[in-house]
Amino acid sequence: MIENYVRVSSIKEALEIKALHGAEAGYLAGGTEINRLNTQHPFAVVIDLQDLGLSSIAEDGNGFELGSCVTFQQALDWKSVPAAFADALRYAGSRTLRNSATIGGNIASGRPDSYLLPFLTAAKVRLILADIGSEELEHEESVPIREFAEHSEMYRDSLIVRIVFDKPGRFAASQRFSKSIQGAVSLTAGFGADFSDSDARPLENVRIALGGTGVGNYEGGMVYRLPDIESALSEGVIRTAAELQKAVSEATAAVSDFTGSAEYKKYLAGTAVAQLYSRGLEKAGRGSDL
Repeated sequence: MIENYVRVSSIKEALEIKALHGAEAGYLAGGTEINRLNTQHPFAVVIDLQDLGLSSIAEDGNGFELGSCVTFQQALDWKSVPAAFADALRYAGSRTLRNSATIGGNIASGRPDSYLLPFLTAAKVRLILADIGSEELEHEESVPIREFAEHSEMYRDSLIVRIVFDKPGRFAASQRFSKSIQGAVSLTAGFGADFSDSDARPLENVRIALGGTGVGNYEGGMVYRLPDIESALSEGVIRTAAELQKAVSEATAAVSDFTGSAEYKKYLAGTAVAQLYSRGLEKAGRGSDL
């Protein structure tokens, strides 16, 4: 239950309040998670970020940055939003929700059914985090989203300030499966890779990220990764979509629940990753398969 609401005027003030109250305090952006019934983040103290100027989008020749308080709808309405990012944003099917939910909030909440984490992990975005150091001085740190997702406890007192897309040539895409646009999610799959001109090693820096209720063993992280299969693709051990589909289906851990059977989720994972891989090949001009 929220007992104390604080509207801060600086990042340093927000960090100081978070440090003072620790796990009892949380950052409030759009409020769609903190104010949700049965939320997993029942903070006693909320720190309102709306006056910190974190709602802008900046673009340059190396990519673009979004402030952590940019809403899903604001990002969708941006004229330069990449199509694959727009697809992930639209997984939030309600415009009312998109008008409130923020990019940083969706990352920080770390839900297994996150709209964005599988795609953002595949895209290899970086997060600019604000912290207070040992001398109580505010500083910023650039952290790969992979590291943030895998070691979320290390960053629980940090404030996400910006999300950086600085790999404009990288392929990344996602798919999401649910019974309805606002229904429970069976699986979200993200796939990303850098495609080279070499036939011997056509893919580099492969990322496969899965999310969903009853999918994977997260082991403290925010997304479910398949690093052995990522390596096999990068090294050319797996070369066809059919081989990839089989490998992902067999490797994906899943349990049966109200969103579907374990076998169904494993099938979805393999099929989705294989399809995304084929889309990447097509975009790179290498056909739909190798």
